[in-house]
Amino acid sequence: MAKNYQEEYKQKFIELIDQLELPEINKQFMKSRWLDQLLWLESRSGGAKRWSTRLRLATIVGGVLIPALVSLNFNDNQLGETIGWVTFGLSQVVAISAAVEEYFHFSDKSTQYRQTAECLKSEAWQFFQLSGIYQKYPNHLKAYPNFAVRVEQFIQKDVQTFVEIAKEQEKEEQLLQKDVPNLVERATDKVKEQQPTKQGQPSPVTTAVPTSKTPKVPLSKSDADLESKEEDD
Repeated sequence: MAKNYQEEYKQKFIELIDQLELPEINKQFMKSRWLDQLLWLESRSGGAKRWSTRLRLATIVGGVLIPALVSLNFNDNQLGETIGWVTFGLSQVVAISAAVEEYFHFSDKSTQYRQTAECLKSEAWQFFQLSGIYQKYPNHLKAYPNFAVRVEQFIQKDVQTFVEIAKEQEKEEQLLQKDVPNLVERATDKVKEQQPTKQGQPSPVTTAVPTSKTPKVPLSKSDADLESKEEDD
């Protein structure tokens, strides 16, 4: 459905561009540069928004469920162990979702894409209607050079913003690589702590159980004669 909407959206703008009194080369520029960038920004904004929504929902829902699961008490040990593993897995999902959202900046990217797309659309509508900053021009041909310059300015500003975001991502990646050994060690210790004891596994420490009766040790012949003599005396 989104693809059909985008195709319809594209077709409407192509029809508007074809109706302008401009040379064919200028119309081709508007289709291949302005319209192509606009559709790309619309698509990227929607994709980044969907990823941001999914990751944030996973973080919020998981953050609410984890305390509730931790507070539960079960008499059944097997069920308790299962809930413990579920809680541990859910906590990892929450941590990963938050880390991915923080690293890729889906929310910031969605906002930036949408802002640039809306600026391009607003600029085009003013150009089509010769309103706003274009109302001083008698026709579209006279207004076209100013429109072309402003479109390039919006695109360059958008690129510059994403260069800055890429630099931030690179710094975060370097910090993450330094912390990877510590993160792996902590995760390994956590798994060992929560690993259940296998049934039937012998305990490393054994305790001697005292008995009420001491087993009788068979006596040798000399010891038996000595014991019999003592009884006669």
